Amino acid sequence: MRLSKIKIQRWMRLLAGVILVVIIGVVGIRYFEGFSLLNALWFIVESLTTTGYGDFAPVTTGGKIFMMFMLLVGIGLVLYAVGEGMAMLIEGRLSDLLGRHSMERKVAKLEHHILICGAGRVGSEVIHNLKQDQVPFVVIESDQIAIEELRERDLLIVEGDATDDEVLLEAGVLRARGLIASLPSDADNVFITLTAKELNPDIIVVARANRRDSESKLLRAGADRVVAPELLGGRRMAVSILRPATVEFVDTIMHRSGNDIEIEEITVADTSSLCNQTMGQAAIKDRTGALVIAIMRNGDISGIPNDSDLIKARDVLICIGHRDQLISLENLALKNG
Repeated sequence: MRLSKIKIQRWMRLLAGVILVVIIGVVGIRYFEGFSLLNALWFIVESLTTTGYGDFAPVTTGGKIFMMFMLLVGIGLVLYAVGEGMAMLIEGRLSDLLGRHSMERKVAKLEHHILICGAGRVGSEVIHNLKQDQVPFVVIESDQIAIEELRERDLLIVEGDATDDEVLLEAGVLRARGLIASLPSDADNVFITLTAKELNPDIIVVARANRRDSESKLLRAGADRVVAPELLGGRRMAVSILRPATVEFVDTIMHRSGNDIEIEEITVADTSSLCNQTMGQAAIKDRTGALVIAIMRNGDISGIPNDSDLIKARDVLICIGHRDQLISLENLALKNG
């Protein structure tokens, strides 16, 4: 149930008020009437709930006056607390139901999105970066605490086990362009990879590996890329010591907040005028301002291209530049002329 913290806190204060009234009532009626603790508690509860079995009644003047005030204040407070509790229960269930249907409709409309399996430490970083780049994605998560946190951030979520076929189908695996298996268990990531590739052979799977020997298993399962966070972290720490300026430059590019220098992958269309031109003939730097730092062809990446290197259709140009320069190159890679 999705209830605001303010409403929950308000109801908890009401509950605390009811308990305080009961305590005051028990102490007061024992003082005026001399009831035992259990009889006093029974009498106060049946009075505040308007049950009124009639087995106990105040006989002293002080007890009668005390109970009149208790009933006037206590019954109203109890009824208000019960009403608020029922309203929260109904509202929470209705909100949860409507929210789930709304989420399902939004997920059903997505195409070419990314599935993120697991919102732990690694998954959270993936979510942050995809959200920053405004890439549509759906998070698959089974932990209720993590789910509530994701809901507060207004993210698209599918609740369930990412190793389950039905859960992947609900998240739109048949329409997705990519899947990131970021669960802490390598075995789960292998199973997710196998399942996703079986359901959608064209989906690109990037899987997390926590152990070195898991990388080969994930690749055999069909993962297109395997990332070992601890291994990458160790390499990053070593490079930060040996080549700090290089790390600072890469960070400046990859973390876009506050700067406009970016790295982008641009695919050359069949209709582009760049097709079958050499790098020198294309004069990309002069025409757009963007710098091509590598070319990927059939999954293989070449080094820094020379002027004599030929550009072919479906080549992926790895470029660096300002956003407007990269947009200009994207247009050039798509259009004829």
